[in-house]
Amino acid sequence: MEETFAAVLRLARLSRGLSQEALAERAELSTKAIGLLERGVRRFPHLMTVDKLDRALSLTAEERERFKRLAARGAASEQASSAEAGAAWVVVDQLPLCRTAFTGRTQHLDELREALTTTASQAGSAVVVTVRGMAGVGKTSLAVETAEACRATYPDGVLSVNLRGFGSGTPLTPVQVIGQLLRSTGVPAEAVPGDQADAVAALRTRLANRRVLLLLDNARDVAHVTDLIPSASGSAVLITSRNTLTTLPARLHIQLEPMPVSDAVQLLANGAGRDRLGDSAARIAELCGRLPLALSVAGAWLLRRPDTSAAELVRRLEDETRRLDLLGVDDLDVRASLSLSVDHLTNSPRPRDHEAAAAFTLLGLTAIGDFTAESVAALLGSSRARAGDLLEHLTDLHLLESPTPGRYHFHDLVRTFANEHAQRIPEAERTAALDRLLDFYLAVAWRTAALADPKASRTAWAGRPPAPAFPAFATTEDGLNWIDTELANYLAIIEQTTRLGGRDEMAAGLVVGLYSYFVARGNLIDWLPAIDAVVGGAIAGWTAAQLHADAAIALAELARYEESAERFGLARDEFEAIGNLRGVSMTTNNMARLLVRMRRYAEALPLVESALVINQQLGNERAMAATYNTMAELHTELGDWAAVEADVAAGIEHYARADDRGGVANIRIEGAWARARSGHPDTALPDLLQSLSELDQLGLRKNTCDAHWVLGMTYLQLADYESAIEHAESALEIALDVNDPRREAQVRVLLGELLNEIGDRDDAVANLEFALTFYRRHHPGKATDTEALLQKIRNETSA
Repeated sequence: MEETFAAVLRLARLSRGLSQEALAERAELSTKAIGLLERGVRRFPHLMTVDKLDRALSLTAEERERFKRLAARGAASEQASSAEAGAAWVVVDQLPLCRTAFTGRTQHLDELREALTTTASQAGSAVVVTVRGMAGVGKTSLAVETAEACRATYPDGVLSVNLRGFGSGTPLTPVQVIGQLLRSTGVPAEAVPGDQADAVAALRTRLANRRVLLLLDNARDVAHVTDLIPSASGSAVLITSRNTLTTLPARLHIQLEPMPVSDAVQLLANGAGRDRLGDSAARIAELCGRLPLALSVAGAWLLRRPDTSAAELVRRLEDETRRLDLLGVDDLDVRASLSLSVDHLTNSPRPRDHEAAAAFTLLGLTAIGDFTAESVAALLGSSRARAGDLLEHLTDLHLLESPTPGRYHFHDLVRTFANEHAQRIPEAERTAALDRLLDFYLAVAWRTAALADPKASRTAWAGRPPAPAFPAFATTEDGLNWIDTELANYLAIIEQTTRLGGRDEMAAGLVVGLYSYFVARGNLIDWLPAIDAVVGGAIAGWTAAQLHADAAIALAELARYEESAERFGLARDEFEAIGNLRGVSMTTNNMARLLVRMRRYAEALPLVESALVINQQLGNERAMAATYNTMAELHTELGDWAAVEADVAAGIEHYARADDRGGVANIRIEGAWARARSGHPDTALPDLLQSLSELDQLGLRKNTCDAHWVLGMTYLQLADYESAIEHAESALEIALDVNDPRREAQVRVLLGELLNEIGDRDDAVANLEFALTFYRRHHPGKATDTEALLQKIRNETSA
């Protein structure tokens, strides 16, 4: 008598002493379902039901195989085409051999293994998981390791096919893949359908009620694999691709990134030996972009050269022009692997792919570190929408990375490859693209400068561009915030433009246009090198003079006063040489302010008077107001209170005519501070508080810092220590935020005095010591005063 599923199920239940109700509860099935199975009404249960019975009955391996065979027999005979009905199933294991010991990826391996070994799945559907990532990131190795770990879950075999979605030759068609899969399971070649629809049906019939794992490696896109997925549960499909397959319904999508440093070093050590690597391991890993393919090549390179040190490999890899040459050994070749992705676009029949290939090549021209739709639109000469679409397309293919929405960058090795690729572009086309990008960054910088100070003298630059079409800024802060995100790109463009030559004036104009940004943000570390990178180029006299003046301002903020005075002198000489009186007056007045700060009052006075005469000749209201501001500072230091009042009144009048609210607020503070120093601090408070409010509203942070400091000094005179400390702390917060060590030192001296007054001498000493360190290096005169105050406090403490 033929053995039936009903008979073996009843025997297994009874041998374990279970009732139908008890088995139903254990298997999470209904009692009715168990009855139908044991009476043979349901002769061929679904494989999911078999899995539940397996767990409930704790079947032996022999029993489990019998259950699955009897459950599948009818389905196979009913669904199989006559051509393959008699074909015996061949259990195959087609996993490729791994070239190196698998390293790392523990979390991803666990996630994939769980997804592929969990039996709970939707009826009528196979488990699908995908692994995507850039060339050389180790997708296939992870997939093979996963399949190996899951082998026992799929007793009917593990089938593997390289779909050749990215690579030499034409990608395999679904008919070709299905034919390969059917033949490998025992279907005669002559029984394999040639029509795609028939082939898909034959594959799904063949896999019905089987537990097979399909490894579909190197898929081109979703359409490449859709017809290869079994329609019934029990089997699973593991797909790898350089493309993004997230539109494919799947239990799990994994994005594979370059390896962590520790895993990358271990992979290197597996190939070359940890002792051989020494201290160079981490550096080699970084130069290889932490890509498994590159790391394997580096290890092989060392093995082939037993007398060459790892440090020598580092030295060679650091030469970017040779890096990809080194990362190619036999059939392991990073450049060749990356080429496949670009070739995929170049050889595609779709126009969008061709545009993406061209965009990739142009992106390789520029030195900027990351891209936006706006910057790429400028580079390509396209719309933002089109540029954004191409960036997303390149990201889907993992030729770009996008760690944050709207921003894109190359992996280091892809950038090197793209740079090589870009050299194929004709010189005229390269120049035009880089000029478009430079023009874009110029326009944004100057738009921000115009918002910050539309009447500034620097607007006289001959190359000043019109406002850009995008991005559109409504306020100065909008522009400053945008430049915050693009500063590294600005610095890279300045360096690249200067290095390429022929565009020195444009590079210099870019630095001049960034003045408002650097002043507002207090970023002196980047500002001075940017100026010095362009000031020696073939630039116009006005541009050179303005750059020297800007460098002098930056140096003064760093309290490098002698250097600042030298640069102001160079700027004034340049302006005089070209007959630019506005520039002469500006640099003369700024030199006078610098000398006041250096306490060289006798030298400052004739300079500020000279600047005033020039500005009166020019009829420049704002410049005259700035000169009166300097005079007020000078007369305050000299204690000529009546002269200060006259200077302030004249300055306010001229600033008002120039519609400069910030200037009015600043010079009002100067007058109030003079009154406070003359012994009338109570009369200074109203003007100080009003000016502080206006400066804060205008977003002039450094001026706001100064206003808080003056208020702190004024409240100190009034012995209102609580209010004084509040303003001093506000001033310190701004000074730290804008990275202004000169203002920080000034505020810490005030805090030292205040904290000493309230008895907190330890903190007072700490603040004064900080200021003293700064002043000893940059301002000996103030160092003497600070040291005297510090010694006084220490003496009081010891007494």
